[in-house]
Amino acid sequence: MYINGEWVDSESGETFEVVSPATGEVLAVVPKATVEDVKKAIDAAEEAQKRIQSMSISERVKLVYKVAELIKPNIEHHARELSLEQGKPIREAKIEVEDVIPNILWQAEDLKRLETPVLRGYANPDYMYIVVREPLGVVGIITPWNYPWLMPAEYVLQAIICGNAVVYKPASYTPISAYRFVQYLEKAGVPKGVINFVTGPGPVVGMELARNRKVNGLLLVGETETGEQVAKAAGVKKLTLELGGNGPLIVMDDADLEKAVEDAVYGSYNNAGQVCCATERILVHEKVHDKFVKMLVERTKKVKLGFPLNEDTDIGPMNNEPVVQKVEKHLQDAVSKGAKILIGGKRAEGFPTRLYFEPTVIDNVTPDMLINKEETFGPVAPVITFSSIDEAIEIANGTIYGLSAAVHTKDIDKAFYIAEQLKTGQVVINGPVLLWDYHHPWVGVKKSGIGAVGGRWTIEAFTELKTILLRIGKP
Repeated sequence: MYINGEWVDSESGETFEVVSPATGEVLAVVPKATVEDVKKAIDAAEEAQKRIQSMSISERVKLVYKVAELIKPNIEHHARELSLEQGKPIREAKIEVEDVIPNILWQAEDLKRLETPVLRGYANPDYMYIVVREPLGVVGIITPWNYPWLMPAEYVLQAIICGNAVVYKPASYTPISAYRFVQYLEKAGVPKGVINFVTGPGPVVGMELARNRKVNGLLLVGETETGEQVAKAAGVKKLTLELGGNGPLIVMDDADLEKAVEDAVYGSYNNAGQVCCATERILVHEKVHDKFVKMLVERTKKVKLGFPLNEDTDIGPMNNEPVVQKVEKHLQDAVSKGAKILIGGKRAEGFPTRLYFEPTVIDNVTPDMLINKEETFGPVAPVITFSSIDEAIEIANGTIYGLSAAVHTKDIDKAFYIAEQLKTGQVVINGPVLLWDYHHPWVGVKKSGIGAVGGRWTIEAFTELKTILLRIGKP
């Protein structure tokens, strides 16, 4: 753990092991924080926050450039480490670590170009209203295990250059990658106490960050259930929650089926389906159902499940036992209600751990099944048949989630009609559900989140508005 500029053990001396999903080997032994450890980190952040706020934007931006410069020569090493720790194929791991650099550089440019309005008084014309953004103060950040390099890069550094001091809790399954990123923040010269890195269980570390009144803002990326618990504990503080999804891919009868299949495969199997904006459900018009399903099965046969460090591997192991059990539960429920597994559907044999799960296509899925109603978070492509646009929209909207969706059709009027009816923060037309960029707003509606992140919206998440009223009078 890193608290107030020093690497320290837990006050209790307790630790936990980080085990590779790929090999089953212990990769690291990590401090298991107590509530007192978290309080020390929060106190250090509170003390240090004014130091980072007093730095000019130019000085803060230079920290970003330094972090990028330090990471760049070590991408290959960190990608291999990430692959073994998280389970994703080495090709995906390289992309994740590489993406850190343009991501943080974009953050710097957003901050440099941040504009706030100056307004002339409407009811009081003798005043000018100067609107400014100020840091929240002490910010808690909690990130998940599916993108343990990209998430801290996207949020931790942005919070810091906005002028906040941070207490950062990574996922307990993947703290090594997060630790590497924090090391770069230290080497880049982030002031003592501005970044604090605390490892340990969510009910201890995460809930103290939520409850503690010295924490002015909290960002959590995680499961909806966790977000609800954190929100209840946090009370009145600024919350940004990026939570679960159940992304529908709608394939109309006039769609380019080859493109739709490729997008379905990418969205269902990338990172073994362990993405909040994965393709969780594929809604296919009855007129093209049989052809689409046949193409999907044939394409899935070409998806290679393998050891994550092999360059030809398309899917590595899932990250942990609970997520595999959830996939199995959803498949069992679906089959018991009439769905049919066409390919895959079970753990693979012959690998070092039991976390390798076959890419799966399951047909005849209906809205009452768990695999339709809940977030499955695994390498599964569930197919649901519909007969009309309105039925497709009803099925797509029939969950508690609303993060990302996609529709495939050659009719632009039809595409926009569906996009406007879907209750999601993002709709992709003729592309994959899993689509993200650095600078557009990422919004979860319903139980998929609170607030927005991405580009300048992340700056807004880590700052608050202040209006300064200046009386100008008359000469």
